[in-house]
Amino acid sequence: MSVSLSMPTELLKAIFRYAMYAGLDLSPATTHTKPDAHWLVKFEDDNLEMTETKIALTRVSRRFRRIALEFLYEFVIIDKPKQAEKLLELMKEQSSHRRRSKLRPREWIRFLCVRRSSARIVTELLRLCRRLKGFSWNPHYAQIRPQDWEAAQDEMIQTIPTNLRFLHWNEEVPFKLFTAFLQKASASIEIICVSGMQVDKSLKPPLSRSSFPSLTHLHFEYPSHFLCLEALTWETASLVELNISGLYLGEDFTRNFQNASKSLRVLRLGRHVRLMPDLLSHILDAWVNLEELYYHTGHGYIGDTALWASDLAHMKMQKVGVNASKATPVTFGEARPMLRHYFGRISKTSFPSLDTVIICDVTSNPLVSNDYSVLMRRVSEDFNSAKISVI
Repeated sequence: MSVSLSMPTELLKAIFRYAMYAGLDLSPATTHTKPDAHWLVKFEDDNLEMTETKIALTRVSRRFRRIALEFLYEFVIIDKPKQAEKLLELMKEQSSHRRRSKLRPREWIRFLCVRRSSARIVTELLRLCRRLKGFSWNPHYAQIRPQDWEAAQDEMIQTIPTNLRFLHWNEEVPFKLFTAFLQKASASIEIICVSGMQVDKSLKPPLSRSSFPSLTHLHFEYPSHFLCLEALTWETASLVELNISGLYLGEDFTRNFQNASKSLRVLRLGRHVRLMPDLLSHILDAWVNLEELYYHTGHGYIGDTALWASDLAHMKMQKVGVNASKATPVTFGEARPMLRHYFGRISKTSFPSLDTVIICDVTSNPLVSNDYSVLMRRVSEDFNSAKISVI
């Protein structure tokens, strides 16, 4: 302890930072086995796990407390209304007792994740968070929404700092209001995860034209009939990962992200996006550097559609993940010839970098009984003789 007490403050800060780092890993998710992996879930869980460590450091000594408090408030998650009220009271006290207060959450809070609180209080918190970099609005209403929730939420959107880097939004929101905010934040925003954008069907697309030079990860979940995709004309030249999960009828959406042709590495398609041969062909043609593709087969037989036709080719694809389902699960032995038949046409000539296919387990209607996930590895010219194992 005496050694640590003699260390310079900046060195101690660096050590604390290293020990408690639970930041976002924005690298392509090459180790994920499930196609619906979500960055926010891991980010929140990792930070919550670090909370006890941060609290323990504040109890070591006064010096440790002064240093560790900043890290304690860096990530704030609110899952009870009382927590939001106490935080707001603390931030207001800091403003009125600036010289005496050792707590400075207004400067320290970087990520604010809200699960339970009134939109009005969250709006006040957002006004006071001077250096906010990430915001998650994922409200869980115990009963029905408050009467004024829509107006309060609209006000909250307009209060979110426009120098934000990470945004997660999981609530119904008018398309025009939300995209108007995104336009203001377009210069800095890196990750957008949005569920619930409501598009007026009477309006003709495109409704939103914006450039997002820093955007690397984009996740659309359950938009209204996927009209929001048709209403977007976004320049996303740095886009690395695109996740589309919602009701979609198989139209070619690649044209909405044409200028991501060289940057996109990972594409994730949700259970309601039907990947048909024409759409797969468009995807492979549009994104020449795509390395990973994850999709669902729906609730039918995995071999219903000859998806991987012999005329397809892609030089950079490295991994395919499939969330497969079947009304009646089969045994592992029965699944092996089925999978070889379905993926057998993927050859080293047409897909020279693709040597791994993962068939993921699902919570209902699994392809293989006992909820197994299956790994296929190409060991020869094509997947007709692939090595298949349970993972």
